[in-house]
Amino acid sequence: MVLQPSAEAVSSAAQASTCVWGGKHYPWLVPDDPDLFRTADALSVDVFYPVAHDPTAEKVAGTTGYRWDPKQGTPFGSDDQLHGPGVLPVEWLLDEPAPHHKFVLPQWDADDPLSPLFEVWFGHYGNYPAAVELRSRFARSAEVRTIGIDEPVPDLGGFITPVGLTGLDMQYDSDDCGTYIVLIDVTDPADLILFWTARAAGHRVLPWPTTHGSRVLSAAECWLRNASDEGTLARAVRGDGRDLGATITLITRHRRVPGDLAALLQDLKITAVPACQLTHAIPQRGRHPFLTSSVKEFALPLTPEQTQLVLPMPRVGPARWRPDRHYAGIVAAHITINSVTPGHPDRTLVLPNLRSLSTLLTQWPANRSEPFHRPARGGRVCGVLADSESDEVRFRLLANADILDSVFKGSNWGPRQEINGRNVTELISKLGGIGSAAGCEPALWGVLHEALKSTDGKTQSQLEGMANKHREDWPGPLSSPNDRKDYAKNLILALQGREVLEPVAPLHCPECQGFIKVQALRLETHVDCPRCHRQFPLGYALGKAGRKFDWRFQLTGGITKNLITETRPVMATVSVLASYHRELFPTGLLPASSGTTMTCALGITFRLPNGPREVDLVTVLDDGAQPVVVVGEIKGGLGTGPGDLINEEDIDLLTEIQTWLRNQGIECFLLIAVMRDQLEPSERDALEKLCTRPLMGVNVNGPFVRPVLPIVLTGPDLKQPQLSEKHPHRWTCHDGLAGLALASCRRNLRPPTSACLPP
Repeated sequence: MVLQPSAEAVSSAAQASTCVWGGKHYPWLVPDDPDLFRTADALSVDVFYPVAHDPTAEKVAGTTGYRWDPKQGTPFGSDDQLHGPGVLPVEWLLDEPAPHHKFVLPQWDADDPLSPLFEVWFGHYGNYPAAVELRSRFARSAEVRTIGIDEPVPDLGGFITPVGLTGLDMQYDSDDCGTYIVLIDVTDPADLILFWTARAAGHRVLPWPTTHGSRVLSAAECWLRNASDEGTLARAVRGDGRDLGATITLITRHRRVPGDLAALLQDLKITAVPACQLTHAIPQRGRHPFLTSSVKEFALPLTPEQTQLVLPMPRVGPARWRPDRHYAGIVAAHITINSVTPGHPDRTLVLPNLRSLSTLLTQWPANRSEPFHRPARGGRVCGVLADSESDEVRFRLLANADILDSVFKGSNWGPRQEINGRNVTELISKLGGIGSAAGCEPALWGVLHEALKSTDGKTQSQLEGMANKHREDWPGPLSSPNDRKDYAKNLILALQGREVLEPVAPLHCPECQGFIKVQALRLETHVDCPRCHRQFPLGYALGKAGRKFDWRFQLTGGITKNLITETRPVMATVSVLASYHRELFPTGLLPASSGTTMTCALGITFRLPNGPREVDLVTVLDDGAQPVVVVGEIKGGLGTGPGDLINEEDIDLLTEIQTWLRNQGIECFLLIAVMRDQLEPSERDALEKLCTRPLMGVNVNGPFVRPVLPIVLTGPDLKQPQLSEKHPHRWTCHDGLAGLALASCRRNLRPPTSACLPP
């Protein structure tokens, strides 16, 4: 809800929220608030709905990523039969209530001085036909409690009020929930909005009116005693560990704490901690805060040829319990992609958690009632019909190029992938994809280089010998004895299984004894000798070979020395980033083992005002719940010539891109990677300038302000097993890319730099 702080808007918002499922947790936001979008992101708002036809609110409601498709009517229903239904109403929750549910319908006089507070505290049905009918249905299941003018407010603990009904069969789970008292001037709509939004954010909130406080004294005492018994009150602890007793945060926009409230807290031995506002923390988990029992887990095949995917949806609400009754209404479906088996390297199912990219999520097909789509960490959220007969959602796979264009929309830089970037992308895909650790395996790249040098191909045993020669610390400290024993064999089999190594038949001409190397796909019943130009049957040549015949293997066509040299450092760098791209529900320090959902573009040219410039790496991923772009320059050469060194022009290019993205509110990290064991002095000097006065994070959350330093990786960092102590993933503990950047600067820049780095 987006509304101005007026009595009319507050009453309208209360009436609308009381009639729909989840309405209790719809935050009320003021369109002029400078923190509007930060708060909306913190509360995972799906759609902005303008209340009371306010022009400013209507403008905000049209923001990309928060917009309800007007072709689908409005969130709270429409009289036009051609429009789709609004949000799912709450009638179905009254069909078969649980035996332990006790409903109460508070009633009060419209002239009661606390009437505006009661509307937002208990909920309020309007006078339009649907609301009148809903109130009648609720009254038939509820106990009616009349609150007379100037009479005490009864304790309704344990009862479900009209607004409480909207939160049944769901759980609101937030990263930060507390217990608060909100002081309310009932004549000030801003106070009523503050109270509602605090409760909508999942906090346990008690309203206390600045006047007529004696009327809520008894109910407040019961509420506070229950909170104390349930252990939901915070406790103050002295430095030596001594418990100083219970505390409660008192949110107030007023200078004076009412005496009756202060006396009550003193009697209950609860210390009040005043605060002038409630700051909503940006969530770390990034998922939708609404949790319901309508959940379905599934695994679907994804082939490189697919451009669309049909996802099964769980049955929602009445369609599950009452097959003879249906209530039309829209619910939010949060689809989470935990892992993706590599499909086509140019397409993806998952968008970074950037609202500006919502325009890419056009509904398909066009006749389905899906009024909103938005990205979410590891997936997306879309509006679907609760009683959909098909119980499925169809998604279109998105082109990485389209995502990149949308991220840089408005820059006029026209990012485009060059042919070398496409070739590197295809080889990475063939080697396992951007989520694979293959990029960090020295044995793999050693085998590729050795196989490339051989004109006649290598036997299986020769290839395994090469793998053992170059394996270094692989397969890692947590591998089993059998894994270590069979590492070389399994590596070669993996390359053969991915068709990186193809078989060739080493034959000798029966006439001239010349050597003939024939690819397996070209073996026919007759073989031509390139030396004497004689043709002979294949069986005759095999028979003459006797027991000397042994299959050999060579690299698949198209894999060149330059391609291998370009691909190795890029794939290793991407592998490090993938290990930092945490799963939606992280359970520990282990990186994702079954793929990644980040978007990666390689070899991208930007048409800048001073001419086209190429960037080796542009990665868009979710660092925690927040979207982050990483732009990188990667050098694969081992020499120290001008073309092998990072220079100030490279850094200036990355900095220009970083500045533009941060001005759009998108966090951006620079990445510098070299395959050499260490940086050259000129490279360190250039990078130290970025560390002297580091940028501060765009997504500031809580008391910690993290610097945005460059991510600096060297050769030893890019060849470690993922679970080894030396792998970059182990440098920091759950501190995301900011932690990786800080640790990398400390390790790879010379010691004097540490003086200007945060502790």
